[in-house]
Amino acid sequence: MSPEEISAYLKRRPFLPFKVHVTGNVEYTIREPETTLVGQKVLFVGEKLDAASEFFDLPIFVAMRHITHLEPIV
Repeated sequence: MSPEEISAYLKRRPFLPFKVHVTGNVEYTIREPETTLVGQKVLFVGEKLDAASEFFDLPIFVAMRHITHLEPIV
């Protein structure tokens, strides 16, 4: 998965939540673009345990080479 593809999902307006599928049958849900940073080789996801909080609780780093696909949530 390229950083440009993920960045395009994050820049959509209006923003549409999506899932990042990773090898090993793992997925991460991106509900807010502000909690996600795209690097050349790593995707950072700040996961919130409390959806109402303005702060994230868990920092998650995902290697780009392990991202298999993105899935819009409809």
